[in-house]
Amino acid sequence: MSRLSVRTSAGHSRNSQWWLVLLLAACKTQAAESYRLNATNSRVAFTVQHLGFEWISARFNDISGEFVLDRAGPTSRVDVTVAIASVDSSDPRWNERLRSAEWLDAQRYPHMTYHSTRIELDDQRAVANGDLTLHGVTRPVVMTVTLINCSTDGQCRFVAHGRIKRSEFGLPHGLRTGGDQVDISISCAISEPVGNASARH
Repeated sequence: MSRLSVRTSAGHSRNSQWWLVLLLAACKTQAAESYRLNATNSRVAFTVQHLGFEWISARFNDISGEFVLDRAGPTSRVDVTVAIASVDSSDPRWNERLRSAEWLDAQRYPHMTYHSTRIELDDQRAVANGDLTLHGVTRPVVMTVTLINCSTDGQCRFVAHGRIKRSEFGLPHGLRTGGDQVDISISCAISEPVGNASARH
């Protein structure tokens, strides 16, 4: 083998190593980021309509979950769990009523969960397809994200809205308990990611 071919092979090897380093750096930059959701940085609320008017609005004070943002791939997801007993309408009498078997039946069904199955990102908007489990029933629910702003410095905010029918989850409704339609919202303002999601999954 000639000296020229040896130098060329060595140079090619060094170039390949540099490309490998750059590729690994790019992958690290685009790694999915994981954000922990809790009652401090997140809000899950609902509004019940009745005859075209707002009947009752409330939020949940016990929230846990995770939001994974994959800027360059298909693995973005959101998982949210709320404790039904933490429902808060700012009215103690309504709170007891909402926790009772007449409404959410917190003793028998202590948690509500939402697990996304697919999130379609588009600039500052997104559509989350997922499964909502409420009152012992799991049904597909689409959440529309009307604002998503996750900057490179780690701060992440998003607001999502969805709509369900109480009848689809076996929840009573009527003249005394309000209408069938329920609007659900999830809003988050998270200061920094907790780590690389891909490293933990």
